[in-house]
Amino acid sequence: MQKDKDTNIDTSNSLLAIKGLSKSFGDNLVLDNISLAFEKGKTTVIIGQSGCGKTVLIKHLIGLLRPSDGSVYFKGERIDDLSEHKLQKIRTNFGFLFQGGALFDSLSVYENIIFPIQQHHKIKNYEKLEEIVKTKLTMVGMDGYQGYNPAELSGGQKKRVALARAIALSPEIILYDEPTTGLDPIRSDVINELILKLQKTLNITSIVVTHDMKSAYKIADRIIMLHNGRVVVDGRPEEIKNHSYPVVQQFINGQISEKDLKTIQLSSIGEEVAKLQ
Repeated sequence: MQKDKDTNIDTSNSLLAIKGLSKSFGDNLVLDNISLAFEKGKTTVIIGQSGCGKTVLIKHLIGLLRPSDGSVYFKGERIDDLSEHKLQKIRTNFGFLFQGGALFDSLSVYENIIFPIQQHHKIKNYEKLEEIVKTKLTMVGMDGYQGYNPAELSGGQKKRVALARAIALSPEIILYDEPTTGLDPIRSDVINELILKLQKTLNITSIVVTHDMKSAYKIADRIIMLHNGRVVVDGRPEEIKNHSYPVVQQFINGQISEKDLKTIQLSSIGEEVAKLQ
């Protein structure tokens, strides 16, 4: 089993890095002394069982959560201890695709995409705004939907509009939280292709949280697996696929552990006994 890397992370030459990061909610330790550096222009996929801390981890990268211990760095600058006001400027370098898309239902597609622009820039040239929206929607294959409301879109279309909003500020990094959840295999692959397209055409650094191994193998330059709050493997897709650690194989192959299987079997026996009494 591969343990978390040493805290000897070169934060000065890394686009984005975390060092000795731990996070607890009350007595629940979710992340335990994690150190990672993310390479510019690459796609890193983070996998692991539900509740292992994947989303908690990426929320630290953008300052939506503050660590209980450890630190977060962007371009060599420590950002986890910045004020909310200073963090707002840092966040313009990030796009975030939330699991459900998180579009504003009361706003049109056009209004959803210009929302982050208006939050961070005082652009009053409406022709310029229309040009930006058209460009971003074209990138995700949704130009022409500017006047639609989210309720009029399919699940896959909502994800694509949300992705257009995530790149509205032309960020250097995009954080994806379960981007294919709730989509059928074809729509999921559309999202995979868009992630690859944005990485190649815009040189975007992508960090993707997913449990979809087909997606992970397709888009990843690097795969990291979390288990019990720690990094247990970190390597190229082919290395993960052939890794000998049982926890890794159980996850990537969707196999129940022997312990959980025995629990289920014993539970079933108990139910049968109860029926006979």
